[in-house]
Amino acid sequence: MSGLLQPTHATLPPALDQPNSHSHPQTTPSAPPPPPPPHVDPPASPDNAHDDSESDGGNVSDGGTKEPFANLNLDERRFEDDKRRTNRKAQLVMGPPLGQAQAQDGSAQGALAQQGDQVIEGQALAENQDILADLDDDALDLELTHLRLRTLRGLGIERFRKVQRISLRQNLLSSLFYHPLPAPPASSSPEQTLAPASASTSTAAASADARDEVDEDPLDDDDAAKKEADFPYHERRRAESEEPVWPLRGLSELEELDLYDNSLKSVKGLEGLDALQSLDLSFNLLRSVSQLDDASASSPFALPHLTHLYLIQNKLTKIEGVRDRTSLTYLEYGGNRIRTIENLPVSANLRSLFLGKNKITKIENLDGLTGLRTLSIQSNRLTKIEGLDALTELEELYLSHNGLTRIEGLRNLLTTLDVGHNKISDAPAEELAPLVELEEFWANDNQLHAIPSLPESTHPALSTIYLEGNPLQKQLATAYRRKVMLELPQVTQIDANFVRRS
Repeated sequence: MSGLLQPTHATLPPALDQPNSHSHPQTTPSAPPPPPPPHVDPPASPDNAHDDSESDGGNVSDGGTKEPFANLNLDERRFEDDKRRTNRKAQLVMGPPLGQAQAQDGSAQGALAQQGDQVIEGQALAENQDILADLDDDALDLELTHLRLRTLRGLGIERFRKVQRISLRQNLLSSLFYHPLPAPPASSSPEQTLAPASASTSTAAASADARDEVDEDPLDDDDAAKKEADFPYHERRRAESEEPVWPLRGLSELEELDLYDNSLKSVKGLEGLDALQSLDLSFNLLRSVSQLDDASASSPFALPHLTHLYLIQNKLTKIEGVRDRTSLTYLEYGGNRIRTIENLPVSANLRSLFLGKNKITKIENLDGLTGLRTLSIQSNRLTKIEGLDALTELEELYLSHNGLTRIEGLRNLLTTLDVGHNKISDAPAEELAPLVELEEFWANDNQLHAIPSLPESTHPALSTIYLEGNPLQKQLATAYRRKVMLELPQVTQIDANFVRRS
């Protein structure tokens, strides 16, 4: 070599370009920097750089600071942040679940929450008070649909003595009463919470919960369970000596009450509604309505003018509450757990009876319903058409989704007959002959191999027929519709399609 090697200028990585405070401490701000070391390692290769940054769990950023796990995928890196942002956004849009303690540590409400007491927020009460605040006492219609109401406290319904219609559909009501709030202490504001419940109160609540029957079919509670999970709320029970308030009782001019889709387990609170005509208790958690059995004039549940009663989709195991209600014209008992048709009123006033989606195995005990026009027993366990001889006024009969194998026992002036989704393989002409007023015949999804005999000469009113889903449709293939048109020229609709004739 001709001479000593001279150090060349090397570009250092950003991290190595900074002074090392441990090995080269500065004594004074004006002290000159230390001389460069006689030997400088070459810049780290990509492999080495990777080792340097990953060995202690972080990368070196452009600013010379370590950024933990900067090399991770963005979804993994921001998962927790996104989750927190989503939860915060939900709180801002929807607000916190009612009944959830919101106060900070050290406040009276926070202290009660830490003690395990259920707290009723003053804000929730104030919101209830605002809902009907602008209405006059003589208002005739109260619309309270889909407001997530969990209690009737604060609404002031009892002041509307002339109201004729109340809609409380799609709320979260579990009872039709509430306990009055105690007067707040002189030093307390209206927003402060209640005093802690006594031990006897907790005991009473536990015993009440223990008396609640265990659900035999948890799948029926999906909607109610979801409500409780999304909007948890528990109203703290009071001492038994405190008298509850029943805001609906005694509204003597109320004609229509809609409690559809709540979480009610009792009909208590509906006493004294002497003018009530329509009552909807569908989609609740009722196991019994036996309080309605007594319809005598002296009964608080007399409801002498009740004409429409809806009890769809509850947990009722038998028909009750209607035996003596001869004023009824419309009765809905569908979507329950009824196994036997019984306890119906002996009355010519009942026009429509709906018993669909139950566990009924036999058509029986309908002899007293001589004025019945519409009967629906769809989605049950029927295997035979019977028990209809006394229903001389019957016009519409719905028996789809059962286990029927034969059309028989029809001696009525029916205009609509629905026997779709059964196992019917035989529709004898002699059984269909009495149905001279028939307008719609639904026999789809059965086992029919031939088009039912419904000639125009004996069934001139027939306009709609459903036969799709039967073996005859597959057998006739593309000629199916044309064959039906030829045999039933009076028909104007075949399945879901209207008939076009030249």
